Amino acid sequence: MNFDDIQKTWQSPHNRPSAAQLEKDKMKFLTDLRKRNRGAVFFMLWILGVLLVITGSALLHLLWPDSAKDAIDLTREWSIVPLLALPWFCLLVFFEKYRRYRAAHPNYEHSISASVRALLDENRLARDRQKWAAALSGVMLLLMPLIVHQLRAVGKAGDEILVPAFVLLPALMLCIFLGMLWQQRRVLLPRKRELEALLATYRED
Repeated sequence: MNFDDIQKTWQSPHNRPSAAQLEKDKMKFLTDLRKRNRGAVFFMLWILGVLLVITGSALLHLLWPDSAKDAIDLTREWSIVPLLALPWFCLLVFFEKYRRYRAAHPNYEHSISASVRALLDENRLARDRQKWAAALSGVMLLLMPLIVHQLRAVGKAGDEILVPAFVLLPALMLCIFLGMLWQQRRVLLPRKRELEALLATYRED
């Protein structure tokens, strides 16, 4: 049975879901939505933890340099600033967009249609996060020649950095991008169409 058949069956005057079935459907959507919200929060908190560790280590080394290690000279190694600032900016964008999304759906548990609208908005937010992540990856790759140049100029790296920076890292970024593209095409967009169809056809007594 294709979706048109399901839609005709749903809209048929002979089809009247019971209150128990409607409640069961609503709980299914609520469970899915809460799971996705927890996943989004966990993802952002994980990124926050990683950035705190990396940024904290960089600041510690900058303010209180270890005599056994080379100090950071920002006049010659200033590429570390955008390298750290860009992920922080993206994370703040993620948090702000998530805050707006939650504010737009304060009572999503009150009805099936409200739950489906919230799920549809969550799907849009997930696709938006992927676009930001892809853009950040692209900018990082564009920064890599500058970072490598500065590291070699101050004597902190030699030719051994070329393969990781210009072969391994781009290959890793490409794999991540292809994974996000696959999820976008195979998971998120079909889910979006499914939710839009549900929102258009679901009718509550």
